[in-house]
Amino acid sequence: MSKGFPLQSLLDRAQVRSDAAAAQLGRTNAQVREVEQRLQLLLDYRSEYRELLANAVKTGMNTIGWRNFREFIARIDLAVEQQREALAQAKLQLQESQRHWHAEQQKVKSFDALFERHLQAEQKREARQEQKEQDSFALRGFFARRVAAG
Repeated sequence: MSKGFPLQSLLDRAQVRSDAAAAQLGRTNAQVREVEQRLQLLLDYRSEYRELLANAVKTGMNTIGWRNFREFIARIDLAVEQQREALAQAKLQLQESQRHWHAEQQKVKSFDALFERHLQAEQKREARQEQKEQDSFALRGFFARRVAAG
């Protein structure tokens, strides 16, 4: 009968932590994509308004309208910069999540290697036990034949 893996609870815990780290990595990756999409929307929005401003200036615009357009574009520029900062933070969080996931994966791999060694040792032990039993059976048969022969 084989013995259980003494570190099984640690292997299970490492696997749970690795799964949790993978889930967090997925969420962080989704957040990065979301922030990138918002940034792209702001950039597109800014580009559209700059075109509108350029067209309005060509067709003629009063100074109040021009100032309002410029202030609005300045607010969009500010939002773009804030979104770029948010993207930089999200990418840092993504890198941290990747490092964390990788570290947890390494722990699982280490415990898996120990588990494999445990299995190999158990197989060797069982093979030796089986050989010992076969040898014992053969020896009893030999003595039984010898006693029967006289």
